[in-house]
Amino acid sequence: MQIILDTSAVIGLVDKKYKKHEYLKRILTEKENVYILPSTTIGEICYMLNSRFGNKIELILLEEIVKTSFQLELLKDLDIIRIIEILKKYDNLNIGYVDASIVAIAERLKINKILTLDRKHFEVVTPRGFDCFDILI
Repeated sequence: MQIILDTSAVIGLVDKKYKKHEYLKRILTEKENVYILPSTTIGEICYMLNSRFGNKIELILLEEIVKTSFQLELLKDLDIIRIIEILKKYDNLNIGYVDASIVAIAERLKINKILTLDRKHFEVVTPRGFDCFDILI
């Protein structure tokens, strides 16, 4: 199964105090899954990790991205056009660039499974090609 990771899922995985940490850890160690990390999330993840836990944890995460089975998905030109459409359509939700980019990448890859702790945006957005996102937390 292919699963797209959101910033919040990665932060929840790193933060051992988070109440769903063990659940995230279990999901992310299932070998049969392919975990796709949108490149657009890395800046947000690093900023949050650095501000909460310091630069050492930020560096460890970057090293783990290189070593693990996360598949880094780069943004394409057409994704930016779709991000603009999403930001305009859902402007009252303040969905933001990163979440809109996750939607655009998910649509392009035809993957409706998202591992996120941020249900409020992904439950509201109607993705192209699916009725809704399958939110895995």
